[in-house]
Amino acid sequence: MEEVKQPEQKFDWGESKQVTAEIYGNLFNTTWTLFDVRFQVGQLIAKKEGDLSAGFVVEKRGAVTIAWPQVKFLRDTLVDLVARYEKVNGEIKPLILPPGGPLAP
Repeated sequence: MEEVKQPEQKFDWGESKQVTAEIYGNLFNTTWTLFDVRFQVGQLIAKKEGDLSAGFVVEKRGAVTIAWPQVKFLRDTLVDLVARYEKVNGEIKPLILPPGGPLAP
């Protein structure tokens, strides 16, 4: 079955009367139902400051739940965004910490 694309709509973004949270995350966990997808947002941090050999823990920062049609839209938006970024800046490669971490002598 051929997918029918709806015409692109433009929306003006305005400021909320309530405080809008800004959340940073570098790790994500997803769960889903028949109706929506939930993204838990976390930040990987050292268990012991200054000692990366102690390991890491994911500190929860927040969560977002969206409906499946918006998940597909988000996927397509991110694929396009990454492609345009890499065209200008080169391929995004995973970060690899050296053994012992960056604070090792």
